[in-house]
Amino acid sequence: MASDMPKLAPGATRKRNVFDVIEALQKQSAKTILVRVDFNVPMNSDGKITDDSRIRGALPTIKAVVNAKCNAVLVSHMGRPKLVQKAADDEETRQQRHELSLKPVADHLAKLLDQEVLFGDDCLHAQSTIRELPAEGGGVCLLENLRFYKEEEKNGEDFRKTLASYADGYVNDAFGTSHRAHASVAGVPALLPKEVCGIGCLVASELAYLDFKNASSDEQIAAIIGGSKVSTKLPVIEGLLKNVQTLVLQGGLAFTFLKAQGIKIGDSLVEDSMIDTAKDLLKQADSMGKTIILPVDAVCSQSFPKGPMDKADTKTFELNTDAGIDDGWMGLDIGPKSVKIIADGLAKATKIVVNGPAGVFEVPPFDEGTRGLVDAIESLTKNGTVSVVGGGDSVAALEAFGKTEAVSYVSTGGGATLELLAGDILPGVAAIADYD
Repeated sequence: MASDMPKLAPGATRKRNVFDVIEALQKQSAKTILVRVDFNVPMNSDGKITDDSRIRGALPTIKAVVNAKCNAVLVSHMGRPKLVQKAADDEETRQQRHELSLKPVADHLAKLLDQEVLFGDDCLHAQSTIRELPAEGGGVCLLENLRFYKEEEKNGEDFRKTLASYADGYVNDAFGTSHRAHASVAGVPALLPKEVCGIGCLVASELAYLDFKNASSDEQIAAIIGGSKVSTKLPVIEGLLKNVQTLVLQGGLAFTFLKAQGIKIGDSLVEDSMIDTAKDLLKQADSMGKTIILPVDAVCSQSFPKGPMDKADTKTFELNTDAGIDDGWMGLDIGPKSVKIIADGLAKATKIVVNGPAGVFEVPPFDEGTRGLVDAIESLTKNGTVSVVGGGDSVAALEAFGKTEAVSYVSTGGGATLELLAGDILPGVAAIADYD
């Protein structure tokens, strides 16, 4: 059964998965699997789902359970319902409960699966709903928003015991929350036998593409990291230096490294408190024989744009110790020379991971650097390079450029992606006993 899982990247270590869990339960004549999914989807004011990609991402795991004639009890969170957790009964709280209910998700999932999806409106008293699932298996039910209960985020003992009591086995297919040690993520699998706990198809794919600890020595891995601050991406940069051969630093954080090299950056974003750290990281990379690529030119403006800007109002500066950005100008994108140098630096990579755009891609003409890199990565992907894009801004850039199909894989995680890139073991994966 395990052969039905997504193909793993070279060197990736296999973990116990949904098919292993199904096989173990069938030997026990057991049928019910609690599946942690991530249905935290955006909705409009009319309660209509505006992007169902996270729901669709869980379909392979749900269908695997249903097709094996097991019942799937799905649990998820939606938003941050702090008012509901206080158990007040005022109008504002009732409105939040309505807005963050998973009932519309259950209805939408039923259409995608073309079968009935039962809805349990109380995670603490869901037994009656679960008993309605077919005795022969193949049924699906979705319980109400886990975060309506403060015990979920606190990994409360009674709450996790209640969730565990609803099923014979457990599967985690919520990669986006796997970095949280919550009751439904880390608490439930700790209460069930290890042979009936595993990861779903989505989590398996994420680990295969993003977990570098067991990468083959033949792999040439390159990472492109953007973002505004070095301080927020520091663990990622430090972790990646251990596992990649080439590290591209771009976006706002690149200017801290450029200033650390004595290059003038004008009024560009900089963290002066991180200058020494940047110097240390550059020395560390050099001593490890790793290549760090920084921008060599920047497209600049004299003010942060509130909307599209005429290209004539921008200026491109060379970034070296003999030049640099003039005072009164700020770098908002990488220039064409940087795009070429980065593309050339990626040419020999067997895998490329991107987290963070090159500039303010939302505002033309400062989208050209990110667009140029996406085109370069698309070309490399067509020639066999494995390309992975993660992080909200990077994924948004792909969507804005109509290029979501141009890369090998688009990660669904935010914080989970960053922690995995940093080399951390995610609580939601560590809870599955076979993880190493």
